[in-house]
Amino acid sequence: MPLYRPEERDYSEDHFITIISGLPGVGKTTLACSASNVAIIDVDNGMKRVKPEHRKDAIVVNTYEELLEDMRSKEIAEKETIVIDTTGAFIELLKNWAMRNNSTAVKKGGGISIQGFGIVKSEFLRFSNEVKKTHNLIYIFHTSKGKDKEGNQIFELMCEGATREIVWQPADLGAYLYISDNNRYLGFSPTQEYSAKSSYGIKGSIKVPELKDGDENDFLNILFETAKKNIKEEAQTFKLLKTEYDSAIKAGKEIISRITKPDEITQAMKDIKDIKHSLTSEKELKSLFKEKIKQEGIVWNGAKKVYEYEKE
Repeated sequence: MPLYRPEERDYSEDHFITIISGLPGVGKTTLACSASNVAIIDVDNGMKRVKPEHRKDAIVVNTYEELLEDMRSKEIAEKETIVIDTTGAFIELLKNWAMRNNSTAVKKGGGISIQGFGIVKSEFLRFSNEVKKTHNLIYIFHTSKGKDKEGNQIFELMCEGATREIVWQPADLGAYLYISDNNRYLGFSPTQEYSAKSSYGIKGSIKVPELKDGDENDFLNILFETAKKNIKEEAQTFKLLKTEYDSAIKAGKEIISRITKPDEITQAMKDIKDIKHSLTSEKELKSLFKEKIKQEGIVWNGAKKVYEYEKE
């Protein structure tokens, strides 16, 4: 397996896994349809609630095996974005699949066992990572109102408690869709009220435009393109900083290598400080500097305020 240096990998070409959560009826499915070239895996029969002009191609499945079969189809291969609507219902399919195919997934008296939840979690991650290789993947979650231990209002993902945390593991972005002052917002930064996940410069609360008749539904498509642009810009910035870092480390090592006597240290320290540092170059050179004077048997005499050879 090749080892990539940070500046050699173009992460802007990767696909995104995104979580969109919110209360029922807030417009999550319509928003998910705003991504590029979408196919909806309609596990929860939610497409009928989307205005006809914003509907996208959809697949209705009743079992996880049906879903896996459909994911291998030519029609799905030609899509850019897969939407799971809703993920709570999708996880129920996974639970049924696990219990039908593995006896350890069923606990005595019926229902899914602890081992079964482990199987569901593993398959959820496998499915997510497999789809991400070729498509953007959007998981839609309903949320429910609840309260934390202090009595504060919170909005939790509507799925089995044991799987609620695992869904965030493969996600690149996660946002809570909410309404405030008759406007809709996507919250990408986690708060006390809801879970979220920001990255690639996409953070805070972003206003979602109201769709009027004839308006193009392309909000997520633009958002993903912005994220890709940010990734490219961050990579270019890092590339420049890495070049400056390499230059600083090279110059600093040359200065440090010339230290052999105590009276050379003060000038060496000044020369290292005058280097144009970048990233962690200054910190690393300070560490190398300390190692060098230790090797030369030189110590700092605090009383005399000078460097001198260590007395044996």
